[in-house]
Amino acid sequence: MWSSHNRALTSACGVCCLATLFACRTPEKTDTEVEVRSVGFDSQSHAPVVVLQDHDRKVALPIWIGPAEAQAIAMQIQGISAPRPMTHDLIKSMLDEAGIEFRKVVIRDLKDNTYVALIYLHRGGQDLQIDSRPSDAIALAVRFHSPIFVANGLLQGNTTIDLQREAAMESTLKIAGVTLQNLTDELAEYFSLPLGAGVLVADVANDAVPGLQRGDVILEVDGQSVSGVGDFDSKLHALAAGAHARLSVQRGTQRIAVQFPAHAG
Repeated sequence: MWSSHNRALTSACGVCCLATLFACRTPEKTDTEVEVRSVGFDSQSHAPVVVLQDHDRKVALPIWIGPAEAQAIAMQIQGISAPRPMTHDLIKSMLDEAGIEFRKVVIRDLKDNTYVALIYLHRGGQDLQIDSRPSDAIALAVRFHSPIFVANGLLQGNTTIDLQREAAMESTLKIAGVTLQNLTDELAEYFSLPLGAGVLVADVANDAVPGLQRGDVILEVDGQSVSGVGDFDSKLHALAAGAHARLSVQRGTQRIAVQFPAHAG
């Protein structure tokens, strides 16, 4: 038979185990890390918009921003430097010189159809939270290579884009480790290209044929205009086996030539 001492000990152990279970439970994540998917123009309002996507590419959040902030984000992503420091470059230099660490950005709320963001800084053992417009926060985050987070509730709202459904409807092509997709109306307008012209390099695998980069737009194959991924594939396969196609590629504000194998697998 159990003694009163054994019963008390068992009860105490049960309480300890229960307390340990609650203590060890992983806190539920309230934010999701995202990345800049694109910066372009809304096809209806023609206003600049930055699109953020989660790392699993399941959902995207469009945020309409000002022209100056759109330019600041796009230039940094494309690796384009201004002749003189722009506003966000200046702020970065000031924070660096002051020894202030830029830790992260959190887009945390939507109030009166306006998104609200916080910039998290660290200085001398002190954590700082600065209220910010998402556009400014994103422009700084991409300069500091710091993470951007969005509150989970915002990614479950009716303003988001279901990327899995959208991807199923898009026309894509993967060849030689390079994933290509047709340009959307917004991207065509952003790159100042006519609708139906060119294909976008959406992704480049580590073992891909060198030359192309993510974000490139292929405009021509051996001097012939490309109207989509199907047209691009056809032009490559029309070339002789072992030949290399000369691609005309728009990269940022530059036009470059890239050699690409005609029948790469």
